[in-house]
Order: sequence, then structure tokens, then C-alpha cells
Amino acid sequence: MDYLLILSVFSRIFCTAAFFIVGLFFYRLLCCMALRRAHRLFAVMIYISGTFIVNMVIYANDLFNITLAFTWFIIVMLLGFQGRLLPRLALCAILYPLPIALNFLLMDAFTRIFTASGKSPYADSLLSVADAVIRLVFWLGLLKIFRARLDQINRLYDDKTWLLLGAVCLASLVSITTCVFFAPEQSYKMWPCALACIVTNVGSLYLAEYFSTSIRHDMERKNLILSKSYYEELEQNQAQIRKLRHDMKNHLSVIRSLLTSGRREEAEAYFNEVDNRFSVVQRVFCKNSVLNAVLNAKYNEAMENGIDCFFNIDLNQMPAIDSLSLCSLFANTLDNAIEACLKIPEGGEQALKRKISVKARVTENGYFSYEITNTKINPVLENRGKFLSDKDDGQPHGIGLANVREIVEKYGGALHISYTDSAFTVTVLISGVL
Repeated sequence: MDYLLILSVFSRIFCTAAFFIVGLFFYRLLCCMALRRAHRLFAVMIYISGTFIVNMVIYANDLFNITLAFTWFIIVMLLGFQGRLLPRLALCAILYPLPIALNFLLMDAFTRIFTASGKSPYADSLLSVADAVIRLVFWLGLLKIFRARLDQINRLYDDKTWLLLGAVCLASLVSITTCVFFAPEQSYKMWPCALACIVTNVGSLYLAEYFSTSIRHDMERKNLILSKSYYEELEQNQAQIRKLRHDMKNHLSVIRSLLTSGRREEAEAYFNEVDNRFSVVQRVFCKNSVLNAVLNAKYNEAMENGIDCFFNIDLNQMPAIDSLSLCSLFANTLDNAIEACLKIPEGGEQALKRKISVKARVTENGYFSYEITNTKINPVLENRGKFLSDKDDGQPHGIGLANVREIVEKYGGALHISYTDSAFTVTVLISGVL
């Protein structure tokens, strides 16, 4: 029996299968970290390109292939994925050094072992299988460890955090490519550099996960504070309702007495006062208790200031936007709208009334749309696309809309702001949020 032939055939079949499986692992890792475009042609392009990149053979002093493959990797990230630009570029710096360092390390080490074995055909087949196994284990390990966490990192990180993470890994990329190109004749001296590159970039992913976990915990803490406020407000409303029910008999007696004595206007005024107390009841705008608390607080604030409010909230399916971002989106825009309405004189001959209209819904195909319009009399101050406050203290109060813009950009959405002499409108559209 020709064992060498059997080993050679097994080695070729196994290595070929591993070639495509490793490419699949790399493809899934990319899709965990960035939002792939919907068309299947993009999926095919990303998979094929990623398969050849992750299995690329790296020789010492071979800068051409490294540079060419890196350029193509950037093009794939720009064309095949959608969303914010900076995270996609940062992912190139994070992931690309890993196949360079790993493949160079395996290629150089196994070449030395093969040469030391006298270039034995058995050693060639066994080393090829070992190379494929190590790559499979490495990329499968990365996928298993980070798969559940990378989507969270992409959603929670802002552009500044991605820039910092990309800068750290860019240093690793420059180091490994420079070392490979200027590798000495004793190329084994490059092994510590390759190992350091792998540890640095994998460690950066761990660090990114740690930061995202901290951000999520901070959001949960803030959500607990909002929930606490929600339940406290609900309890206050319930207590007021119980008190009003207890006193209702007396209220009805007073109204009956006023009507009997012919004091109709006083009876209507008294009735309106009782009715206003009942209107404090907690309204249900949506099923998210935290967001509902925010909407109730802003609605009550607006009503107390004589602002006519129209809230059309259709969020039977809550969008997959973290609660803090969603509450911040509503709270910041409502604060701005209430502030603008309060500048309109109440009563008198002023023809323009204080009004706020809020519309929000999630469509069946996963689009979250939000529009808020408020009346105004104050001029809009705009500088290079940024909206400024007209407050007398001259401080930069345009933080609210800046926060809204940051939230929309984080989820790859679109923000449109328009205004006239008497109205100001903010429109938000975010796709794929279910």
C-alpha cells in the first residue's frame, strides 16, 4: 500500500476544504463587525475576496502582495458594506494584520522544518495539514469568542472610539508590513514581531469588548434611573387618582350645589379644575416603560406651559436601538421644541400658537421614522451646518441636535432638518432596526 500517496491525497483534500472553510470564518467575522449590503453579489464578492486574503501566502521581503491585497481589502470594505465610513476603515486596520502575521509565521516556521527534514514528502504533507489545522483553529476561535460581542461593539462605538481603536491597530499594521518587507536573512528573528502583532490586535478586540460592556452597563444604569423615575411618577399618579376618587362625592356635591343655585360659570370652572387633575394620569405612548416615562414627562411639561401637543407614536415593534439612544433622541428634540415654543408669547394678540407635533413609527420592513415639528418665532442660528442656541449667555447650547446627529450616524441613518419663519422640523430615518 502506497502510504505516501494516500497521505498526499488526504493532505490536498483537507487543505482545499480548509482553504474555503477559513474563508467562511473570515467572512462571518466581517459580517459580525459591519453591516453587509443586501444584494447577494456583495456577499459573493466579500467571501471570495476574504478567502484569498485570509489564506494569502506571505514571504519575506514581499511587500507587493501585501500592499495589493490591503488595497483590495479596503475596496471590499467600502463597496461590500454599508454604514459609517470610519468603522469600516478601522476594521481594515484591526483585521488585516492578523492574516499577514499568522501566515508569515506559519510559512517561515514550516519552511524551516521542511528544510531540516531533508525536504521529505511525508513532512511536506504533514506540515500542510498542520498549517491548515492551525488556521482553522485560529479563525474559528476568533469567531466563537467575538461573534456575540462584535455586533454590540459596532452599535455602541462612536466615531472617536473607532478612530482610537483603528489608530492602535494601524501601528501594528505598519510594523508587521515594514518588518516583513525588510526581513533579515535570519527571518526567524521576525517571529516575535509577528506574535506581538497577533497579540496586539486580538487584545484590541478584547479591549473593545471591555469598553462596549462598560458602555452597556452605564446605559443600563441610566435606564434604571429612568425606570425608577417612571415608577415613582406612576405611583404619584395612582395616589392622586385614589385621592380624587375618595373626594369625588364631595366634588359632585359642590358642582350640584353651584348648578342648583344658578352659578353655572363657577360650576364649569370647578369642573374643569377637577378634570385637569384627572388628566395627570400616566398615558401609554408605547410599550417601552423607560421611553414612555420620557414621553410622559415631556408631554406634561409641554401641557403645563400651554403648548398644544399632538403625539402619534406607533411603536408596537420597538426598534433595535438601545434604550438610552432612543430616549436621548426623543428627549433632546422635545427639549429643543419646548424651549422654542416658550419663546412665543402666551395669549395676547400673538397669532402664532405654541404647538408641537411628534410622529414616530416602525414599518414592517424595519424602517424607523421620527418627525417632530414645533412652532417658533426666534431666528435659527446656523454656522457651517451646525445649529446654535440664541440664549443670552452665549454658551454653545447646540448640544441637543449634535447628540441626535451622533445617534443617527451611529445607526447609519439619515437626519434632515428644515425650518421656516414659523416652524422647525427634525426628521430621522433609520433602516434595518428590527
